[in-house]
Amino acid sequence: MRRWLVALAALTIGGGVSAALLVLANPARDMTDVYVAARDVPAGAVLGAGVIALERIHVTGGRALLFTRGDESKLVGLQTTHDLLTGQLIQRSDVGEAGVIADRRLVFVPVKEAPPATPGSKVDLLVVGGAPDHPSVTPFALAVEVRATVAGGLVVVVASRQAAAFVYAASNMHLAAVIAEPGAADGSEESVSTPEQAMAVAGQR
Repeated sequence: MRRWLVALAALTIGGGVSAALLVLANPARDMTDVYVAARDVPAGAVLGAGVIALERIHVTGGRALLFTRGDESKLVGLQTTHDLLTGQLIQRSDVGEAGVIADRRLVFVPVKEAPPATPGSKVDLLVVGGAPDHPSVTPFALAVEVRATVAGGLVVVVASRQAAAFVYAASNMHLAAVIAEPGAADGSEESVSTPEQAMAVAGQR
């Protein structure tokens, strides 16, 4: 009888924001060895070989966001950005360079009808503005890390020096989000303010 295991990777974030990654494990082919927390790890801890373990699973999506077999040297020495639970999959957004994490800030950005985004995804934020008879779309921030998708928008990770700008944009600007595929290059969106520009830009390859 086929055995199925559903593991919930919960991300507990300051301010009550949380996210989850559902992983499906079974004895089928094309299984992947990924790193998980071998025990509970507090936020800010530096990962060592004794607190991580390989787990063989079948991931339903987002493989590029995980650490797989052969990545131990990349993972050991990194610092956790939040608490990790025993058995939780370690995603790339869960860790960062030691000493750098202290400058990371979480900001809620209201976005209507945003494409699906998993923790660790990169998002390009565009400002929809202009006059009613002359609308425009202008890049605001590119390749911003997503921490969670929540009702009404996204929680993104920014440096402290950027936080005020994102809070201002969240309160006063109409933002739209473009989600990058895992591993995609940084965005190169252009400003568009006329139908002719829109058609010309859309026709680019």
